[in-house]
Amino acid sequence: MTQTLSPPELKTLRIEIDGEIGALTLDRPDVFNAMSPEMIGELTVAFAWLADLAPLRALVVTGSGTAFCAGGDINWFRRGVEDDEIDLPSQVRRVAEALHQAIVDLRRIPYPVIAAVNGPAAGAGFSLALACDTRIASESAFFACAYGRIGASPDGGMTYFLPRVVGPSRALEILLDDSDMSAQDALAERIVAEVVAPDELMTRVQARAEELAAKAPYYVRMAKLLCGQSIENTLTEHLQLERHRIADSMATEDLLAGVEAFFGGEKPQFSGR
Repeated sequence: MTQTLSPPELKTLRIEIDGEIGALTLDRPDVFNAMSPEMIGELTVAFAWLADLAPLRALVVTGSGTAFCAGGDINWFRRGVEDDEIDLPSQVRRVAEALHQAIVDLRRIPYPVIAAVNGPAAGAGFSLALACDTRIASESAFFACAYGRIGASPDGGMTYFLPRVVGPSRALEILLDDSDMSAQDALAERIVAEVVAPDELMTRVQARAEELAAKAPYYVRMAKLLCGQSIENTLTEHLQLERHRIADSMATEDLLAGVEAFFGGEKPQFSGR
């Protein structure tokens, strides 16, 4: 089977590639990029392609217009609530399964993923931002768990990623408080790595993506994999993984280039081989 390097054709998302850096933009600005069933279905396509086929070394995830993502499309929920013929629990169960497959594929992406949080990130939009490797926020951004405001249980990995970012006790406090969290508050909680002026966001994110893309791909891939597995593993299990991964790295051309550059007092250029 021939593999294509062209991005899939999508209606609610945009994938753009500039050299070795890609951008995935949620593109429903008229509803603050709320996740409709169609968008969630396209996220499964997009993240699978980005994980398996995209010729990239860094990815930026952001939203079009003034929002990052307002979460699930409340209009879709409302139709299910008002129409007795719609089995809303069954529909949500199926759509959540698709969203969660998209999150799994997002986490499989072997290169750095940066969330450029340009505006509100609420509900599943907050979950999506948390699933990225790091987050840079505009001063105009804010974060909200939001699920409790309609009595819904969190999804999209919210209760998996938030405790790993801020700790289990603080995560529960944030979920139960369920207030809007400013970008500066998110920085204090270490939910975001940086906060910048709105007109500087994409410039800063692009610069950060270029910094990360310049690193050895094997190193980045292993750092992501090992950190992701560390909480579930015992120390003995994890040290065995580290043992094999560092041994494998010795066979890469990038390792040779890195060692030679180190002794030559130069900055290495990593090729990904």
